[in-house]
Amino acid sequence: MLFDKYISNEMKIYIAVLSGALWIYFRTSDCYKMIPRLHIFPVIFVSIWIYLNYKDPLFLPLGLVILISYMYIAPFITLNIM
Repeated sequence: MLFDKYISNEMKIYIAVLSGALWIYFRTSDCYKMIPRLHIFPVIFVSIWIYLNYKDPLFLPLGLVILISYMYIAPFITLNIM
């Protein structure tokens, strides 16, 4: 899927594992607030993310980038809505 012509599947797995390990190592309590409990959107997002990660390992770092970006963008979105 993503970058198949340039990166082998094994290298994609290494990139996914390394990015997941770095996220786990550097995470803060804010990381848990990004995916709130008992809300349907996070359930759908994470379910699709898990499915895509099985299709291509590079979706793990891509999803982490989206989560981290959302953490920084969300305060501006809520300010503009109010």
